[in-house]
Amino acid sequence: MKRKIQILKKSAFPSHDFFQHLVKGTAYYQAHNLERAAEEWAAAKWLNYDAPVQLKRLDGRIFCGGYLSEIPFLFFLHALFTNKASGVGVIKTNGVAKNLVFNKGRLVRAGTTRREERIGNFILKRANFTSDKMILLLDEAKQQGKRIGRYMVERGLITEDVLHEILSLQVEEIISDIFFWQKGHFYFLEKPIIREAIVNYDPLNVARIAAQRGFNFKDFRNKMPNNKIIFRPSPYTEGKKDEILKGLNVNHQYIFSLIDGARNIEQLIKFSGTDEVSIINILYQLSASGLIRKTKEVAEYEDKEFSEISKILQVLFEVYKIIYKQIYAELGVYVLNIIARSQISLRNNHKNIFIHVALDTPEQLTINSILKNIANHYPESHQRALFIDAFADLFENMLAETKRYFGSRLTAETAERIRVESTNIMRFAKESELKMRLLGVLNKITH
Repeated sequence: MKRKIQILKKSAFPSHDFFQHLVKGTAYYQAHNLERAAEEWAAAKWLNYDAPVQLKRLDGRIFCGGYLSEIPFLFFLHALFTNKASGVGVIKTNGVAKNLVFNKGRLVRAGTTRREERIGNFILKRANFTSDKMILLLDEAKQQGKRIGRYMVERGLITEDVLHEILSLQVEEIISDIFFWQKGHFYFLEKPIIREAIVNYDPLNVARIAAQRGFNFKDFRNKMPNNKIIFRPSPYTEGKKDEILKGLNVNHQYIFSLIDGARNIEQLIKFSGTDEVSIINILYQLSASGLIRKTKEVAEYEDKEFSEISKILQVLFEVYKIIYKQIYAELGVYVLNIIARSQISLRNNHKNIFIHVALDTPEQLTINSILKNIANHYPESHQRALFIDAFADLFENMLAETKRYFGSRLTAETAERIRVESTNIMRFAKESELKMRLLGVLNKITH
């Protein structure tokens, strides 16, 4: 007796923003705009929508199908995922068929009738074999009734790890191609899964991998003829910044926190104190993750925050030089011992500010060296002013060390020179939290 199939229709899926993002992402993907596809699918993921789509079990098993012209591939995957269905799905178009194996709703294996996606091609790319050698190995495996990957492991030609890597790449290639299909049909039959899993992907893992596979660094870089291009956070990230930052590494956190829809790449490079290649690579990864979007504007604007931090650092450097010169005038090269002890005595959260900073040669102090340490160790925007406290800590330690020799913290001449720096800041800098913090430091060490 023929089993009755449940045909999945669009009406089976709720009217929810989650599905709108899946649809938009699919449309962008099929138009080869993989950056926007990644953004839409990332937006869907942040909605955390997991309400199950109703799949009927007839005779204890799900048997469903549908048409890609009616619902996107991701709708099908979501339906299986939310029902924790295990079994085999088949999807076909234009004479091509692909088998998808699911365990508790997650994709674990995939097969294909497309020659380009056969495992032999992936072995050729990954392992050092000629085409003739590969054909010979395929014949030998076939004669012994074995799969080529397993046969090559048994022969010691590849390792288990390499085989697993190759099979994973094959699965990713198979599913990435399906997202381009606009027509075709699919069906799924629930049944026990015996063969071992190769991957373990939920629907949005599948989508993310598909988008990132086609979104290569070279194409990304070619779309930026110069460093005047501006990025902005993707719209869905509004209100989620703190959560997003938790999922990023330190360098990515810092650059993401600087992206505001106004700073261009050149200004991001300056603010981070790092090199162009590193910044472009971070922007590429943030774009591939759907967190930022390249804007159409290519513009110049005054980065007021960077200007203020730069000006304050220049003042701190100048104050450091003034204190250094006083100590050097009295103690000569012994100043280096005082600097070393002062650094050791810094609070733990201040020490990172001075990593690889040329404190023993004040004339070589650079803004970049401090900015790079801020980027590497204090990426969140609320930590950005910590460098002022770190310099205050350093000044206090140096003055405490020298007090043992001079009997006073600063000479009158030195204190007056520092007060001149305070006057300049009060006169020329705008009113801000950073300005007040700096003035508080300078006031403390001169009284």
